[in-house]
Order: sequence, then C-alpha cells, then structure tokens
Amino acid sequence: AILFPVFGRARENSRRSVCQSNLKQIGLAVIQYTQDFDGYMVPQQNTTNRYWPTLLAPYVKGDQIFVCPSTDQTLVNRDNRFISTGTRM
Repeated sequence: AILFPVFGRARENSRRSVCQSNLKQIGLAVIQYTQDFDGYMVPQQNTTNRYWPTLLAPYVKGDQIFVCPSTDQTLVNRDNRFISTGTRM
C-alpha cells in the first residue's frame, strides 16, 4: 500500500512523456505540411471540410498521436472529424 502513490506518480510521468512526444511529432508534422504547401500553415478546416488532424494524417504514424494519455477523453476519426468519446485509454 505504501508503494501505490509511487507507482501512480511514475505512471503519470510516463503519460506526460508520451504527451510531450506527441506534441513534438505534431509540431514536426505541421512543419512538414508547411514545407510541402509553399509556406502555408495547416488550416483549421479546408474547403472540403477536412479538419487539421486529417490534413496532418500523411505526416504522422497514426491517430493516437492526437490523444493525450493523461486526459479522460480520446479522439476518434469519424467522417474526417475528430470527436471526443469521453473514455480513457
């Protein structure tokens, strides 16, 4: 019972590290997108109603990069939209 808080902190530190890595990968994906589109940043939504996570999809390994493991919400790609499902990973 004494070690439960220690394990909880270690687990949260691990989640924080994953979240920081995800943010770095998203930043790199934005830079690559900007380079491919002649300096134009990723729009929030384009003319075909595709949202920015969908536009960055070719530059990242998967949808999980858009999920912070420390939150109680996950994102699911449905009809080119990322919506909150309210469940923890």
